[in-house]
Amino acid sequence: MPTPQVSWYKTDNVTPLPKWDIGTIDAGSTSPPLGVMIWNNRGGTADLSTMTNCTITTKDSAGGDTGELVIDKWIEVRVDSMAETGFTKVGGIVTKAIQAGGNTTNSQGTFSPNAKEILGVANDGSVANSKGNLAQVTLQATVPATATAGNVNFLTRVAYQYV
Repeated sequence: MPTPQVSWYKTDNVTPLPKWDIGTIDAGSTSPPLGVMIWNNRGGTADLSTMTNCTITTKDSAGGDTGELVIDKWIEVRVDSMAETGFTKVGGIVTKAIQAGGNTTNSQGTFSPNAKEILGVANDGSVANSKGNLAQVTLQATVPATATAGNVNFLTRVAYQYV
């Protein structure tokens, strides 16, 4: 089976989200929340591999586990597709499970993801018909009052397995 094709979109399902530009957040403050749709095979006409054991976390700009943002877990995640109401702090090896929040229906039938999965089945790219192919999350940064001033570059990373 071909590898997953992961894409990130704003919640309008129109605007790609190649990066999260938080802007300036004062120490002791929380950023505005950002809704994100993490797709596998968005609008794909052929089946791809399902993403399994899906998690989200942050890494430093080199992909490591250093820096205040990662170590002190400044980034918080709420998995809307799992009907969560609270945020979970993530960073480095501290991850948060994510998963699709519904079924995908196509000409071959209706497909349901398991826990920690985002399906790779063919879909029309609409949220209504393709809920099994996307996880919806809300991200925010809560910067502690003791944070060092300056720019902080980091990665928001989704990890998964596939066969």
